[in-house]
Amino acid sequence: MNLIPIEQYADLCALMADTGGDVNKEFAIAGQHGVSPDTWTASKTGWTAKMSDPNDMGRTAMAFMPLYQAAQAKARGGRPPCTLELYAKVHAEMAYQKDAMGNQMNHHLVLANNGTHHQAWLECEGYWTPKVGSPEILGQPNPQFDPALKQQFAALMQREHDRIFGIVR
Repeated sequence: MNLIPIEQYADLCALMADTGGDVNKEFAIAGQHGVSPDTWTASKTGWTAKMSDPNDMGRTAMAFMPLYQAAQAKARGGRPPCTLELYAKVHAEMAYQKDAMGNQMNHHLVLANNGTHHQAWLECEGYWTPKVGSPEILGQPNPQFDPALKQQFAALMQREHDRIFGIVR
């Protein structure tokens, strides 16, 4: 069976972000876009296998991610998936909060405490990390990097650090 094109796969994956792996919901969304359950299943299996294949050396995943991120942005109407403030708050809590035993907090608990879940967090990370991370990625310029947002993120992280540790400035 032939796989749907990677562009269409990315679009459908973005539309299915909130299905929680429910195949009936996936089939319904695929069907609304002219893709049969058999074709969707084969495409999902095939593209996942290709992206996981060590012999592919990440080429397919590297081609998929910008398509997927663009599809996510389109599905959100171009709006960010979360605010920079929420991104910094969750990021800081994952880095600094400890449980009663002094261990790092379970990230799923941190996400739940902030009214979000793993898939939504991945979308937030994919959106904000290139903007506030580093001006270079693997020695190449990062065109999404924004120094002003990086500075704002650093200030928000400091504020969240101080909040978590009870520091009053």
